Amino acid sequence: MRTLPGTAILIVIFAFWAPSFADYANFESAHVHPIGLTPSGTRLLAVNTPDALLEVFAISADGSLTPAAAIPVGMEPVSLRALDDRYVWVVNHLSDLISVVDLQLRTTIRTIRTGDEPADVVFAQGKAFVAISQEGPVEVFSLAD
Repeated sequence: MRTLPGTAILIVIFAFWAPSFADYANFESAHVHPIGLTPSGTRLLAVNTPDALLEVFAISADGSLTPAAAIPVGMEPVSLRALDDRYVWVVNHLSDLISVVDLQLRTTIRTIRTGDEPADVVFAQGKAFVAISQEGPVEVFSLAD
């Protein structure tokens, strides 16, 4: 049986690095709807899960992106939905809340406590429907509040 000298070196290198792979664990929650556009299509929105931010980018006429804002939200944002061109709801899986972000003010203007581990939100008929991982399938919030 013929062996290659490089194979032995590769095995030795892997043996030294392998323990470092086992020491790392990623505990971030999985994304549900992490990126979206405002209804006018002028801004791209993205959750930055490790930094607990909503990242906002301006979209130019040629399609290029320019960073516009990084807005603090709750812990482990996993989903976002633009209600309109001004307000964005960000679902924060770990902190069990929704951050309502005002894009004009570039800040969270309201925090809504949800059930355990919210995952996503959609809007219909003046209400926000929030998918909850633990207590029940859906919680309903009025958009008029």
